[in-house]
Amino acid sequence: MSTPAPSSLSSLDRRDFLKVTALAGGGLLVGTYLRFGAATASAQTAPGGPDFSPNAFIRIAPSGAVSLIAPNSEMGQGAKTALPLIIAEELDVAWASVTVTQGDLNPAYGRQMAVGSQSTPSNFTALRQAGATARAMLVTAAAQTWGVAEAECTTANGEVLHAASNRRLGYGALAAKAATLPVPANVALKDPKDFKLVGTRVPGVDSQKIVTGQPLFGIDQKLPGMVYAAYVKCRTYGGKPVSANLDEVKKLPGVRDAFLLDGVTGLTPGIAIVAASTWQAFKAAEQLKVQWDLGPGAGQNSAEMAKQAETLAKAVQAPRWPADVKVVESVYHYPFLAHATLEPQNSTALFRNGVMELWSPTQMPGSAQGMVTQGLGPAARDVIVHVPRLGGGFGRRSSNEFALETAVIAKRLEGTPVKLTWMREHDFTHDQYRSNGWHYFQAGVDGTGKVADLQDTFVKMLGGPGDMNAGGFPFTAIPGSRVQSSKLNGTIPTGYWRAPGDNGNTWATQSFVDELAHAAGRDPLEFTLGLLATIPAPGAGVGRGGFGGAFSPAKMTAVLKLATEQAGWGRKLPRGQGLGLAITHTNNAHVAIVAEVTVSPQGALRINRLTAAVDAGIIVNLSSAEGQVQGAMLDGISAAWYQKITIEQGGAAQANFTQYPQLRMNEAPPAVAVHFVKSTAAPTGLGEPGLPAAAPALCNAIFAATGKRVRTLPLVDQDLKWS
Repeated sequence: MSTPAPSSLSSLDRRDFLKVTALAGGGLLVGTYLRFGAATASAQTAPGGPDFSPNAFIRIAPSGAVSLIAPNSEMGQGAKTALPLIIAEELDVAWASVTVTQGDLNPAYGRQMAVGSQSTPSNFTALRQAGATARAMLVTAAAQTWGVAEAECTTANGEVLHAASNRRLGYGALAAKAATLPVPANVALKDPKDFKLVGTRVPGVDSQKIVTGQPLFGIDQKLPGMVYAAYVKCRTYGGKPVSANLDEVKKLPGVRDAFLLDGVTGLTPGIAIVAASTWQAFKAAEQLKVQWDLGPGAGQNSAEMAKQAETLAKAVQAPRWPADVKVVESVYHYPFLAHATLEPQNSTALFRNGVMELWSPTQMPGSAQGMVTQGLGPAARDVIVHVPRLGGGFGRRSSNEFALETAVIAKRLEGTPVKLTWMREHDFTHDQYRSNGWHYFQAGVDGTGKVADLQDTFVKMLGGPGDMNAGGFPFTAIPGSRVQSSKLNGTIPTGYWRAPGDNGNTWATQSFVDELAHAAGRDPLEFTLGLLATIPAPGAGVGRGGFGGAFSPAKMTAVLKLATEQAGWGRKLPRGQGLGLAITHTNNAHVAIVAEVTVSPQGALRINRLTAAVDAGIIVNLSSAEGQVQGAMLDGISAAWYQKITIEQGGAAQANFTQYPQLRMNEAPPAVAVHFVKSTAAPTGLGEPGLPAAAPALCNAIFAATGKRVRTLPLVDQDLKWS
């Protein structure tokens, strides 16, 4: 049975809208929520008659060509394919006939933030309604043309059909008439069982262009007469330039200008170099001799942070356990992490006649617009944001300082396009890092294996919103549990990193759950299922991360059983081989992961297999969904195995991939299996949920193989030898 869609999405008054966008984006998003009302569809003049554009996302030409807008940034998760696919499903057109265009920042597109794995969940209903609305209008146009009832008409592959008279009309032939019709306020959406495109395997719309090296990304942008810029900032966070050898630098080959920038709202002070090529700008930056005012942050270092965390933890009073209770105490620590996007931060800008035009690979174009508008002030009467493809984001490009830096330089060079590219060293040393963190766990286990009074004293430098959230499972299942969070002092820049909060907290809590299971003398699967059975539905999330939603013990139990069955949990393995499991509730998806490893007596680690089971509601594009979970698991494994940022003299000690290794192909597991639970529920997030449970599953498998418990990351710093 079809379900009537609401006549409009949630509406907010102007004051409430600005509050929401300020909280979410850190800047002013000038926009509105998409609404479908009783207005007439727009008609665009075109050869052969008008196009049919019933809403901001769809255009159908008289030729029958269908153009769909992808409203959210594309950074590898597949939104540019999935979002138009949702429209095409309800519109009932063949995917091969569709052309997809990336949408620039436009208030007509509604929420354009590609953060929190929310691109699909937040747009799913609106885009279904967009497609269904257009389909309904085309049916009306055909019915009026034939003089038949609309109920007698059906649609398929871009045509309206009238079975009784064996007539059919293509959407193109109906475009002119449909463009004159009022837009219906209420339309019926398809029953998910009737989906033809959603849930199938569809190649990415940019895949062919990517593999053939066609220009798509921010770093590919070229404009006539463009100059190239580098921007140098103090490596100590909070430092700023006092003076520099600018006259010498201006004489270097290709250099057009070099100048100090300070006093701009939102801009970190630094030195801009403008040259005839990016290479010349980079080489000139290497010749800079700067006197820096390091500021108060110069004394920060990782060793002092560890001491501060220990002091904060000791200030918390421990529970008093009965004499017959075994007390399990452990400290888990994870480091700062960089985003290490393959494409360094960059932006292109042109300022003329009071208009700042940006080509910026950003996850939050509205925030970029707001940041530049605020930084430039009255000098810019308008800020236009184009959104090219992003060469990786992972939360890094939700911060838009690179857009502001480019805009400020372009304003100085009015009329000349400017492309700013960050040197790789700048990308590492001026990141918005995943915060470090310490979990000081204590729990009591009685003689029957029952656990009580779980306490987590949680210390970290604050990251993105939600990063201080610890708790959820297993705390909701263990009597007397509590979490106390404390924040480290310091000025290290932190922000969103893939699966905020959950990326570190889930590793610590799920590792400690495994530790408690062994202390209780129970199998980790049996132990975890037993804890889940004590939680009434709905409960609290395993990890919240800012987009948690309701945690379902039933769904988590189902994915845990599925993952362990598929992985062959319970097999007897020889010493040096082991299975480990972990679960997470991230961005409202329920995920269970099992890792199978081999560790040689000399401590060499090999991951044999990763098995994931996922309940993420309706899967829009199966190929993309599998890739997202596989990639997220490998990303989590890579970070846990190799990566850390340490702070020395107020700045990052690691400045390139030579000091920040990535997982290599020969180290990746030869088998990475993903199993989705069939569902008709609305889609959840999926770009991030596959990451948090991968690291604890790996570390728990290492314990099963060797008896060595990993409580500090990365693994490369740990001794895994056993005998």
